[in-house]
Amino acid sequence: MRFGGFSRPFRGLTICGDSFVVEERDGTFLVSVIDGLGHGYDSWVAASTAADVIRASFDLSVDAIVRKCHQELRVTRGAAVGVLKVGPDGVGEFCGVGNIEVQAINGSSPSLFCLAGIVGHNLRASKVMPVAMKPGDIYCLMSDGVSSRGNFKSCLPGDPESVARRIVEQWGRAHDDATAVVIGYGDNALLTDRAA
Repeated sequence: MRFGGFSRPFRGLTICGDSFVVEERDGTFLVSVIDGLGHGYDSWVAASTAADVIRASFDLSVDAIVRKCHQELRVTRGAAVGVLKVGPDGVGEFCGVGNIEVQAINGSSPSLFCLAGIVGHNLRASKVMPVAMKPGDIYCLMSDGVSSRGNFKSCLPGDPESVARRIVEQWGRAHDDATAVVIGYGDNALLTDRAA
């Protein structure tokens, strides 16, 4: 599994209200994109708090991670949160609330979506969706600061972080924070290791 991400703040700001998490333990990967409501410092607080909770909750299910974020974000303005956990066999789960999107850049298209709500304020329900990545699949998790209408495949080939950066640079909205995380499963000539 290869993965990398890139975030950039709302135009004119130096602090980003989006965040992302990419962690690996014993071949299991935990990937999350977080979009704090609005932009600026208060958004950064919400997104950073969620990222810390997610990193500390690696061993929990994706649903439990989202619910734990909901508890911890009550004192913040809240956030949209998408959490993907995939094992070494490409099988895993996704759970998301708010405006985080998952798209296939290459390979089979995941049928993954987030339920409406705000983590920390309005979490009526959460839904766990199965994930089955096949060798060669490349997914992108993104905040709503990235237009989902982009031709992300045109950002290939490259290492995941560079591909994520290109996606944000080409399809990121200037009036919002923007984040993309790229995940590739198995060998794929379109997704390379990062150059030294």
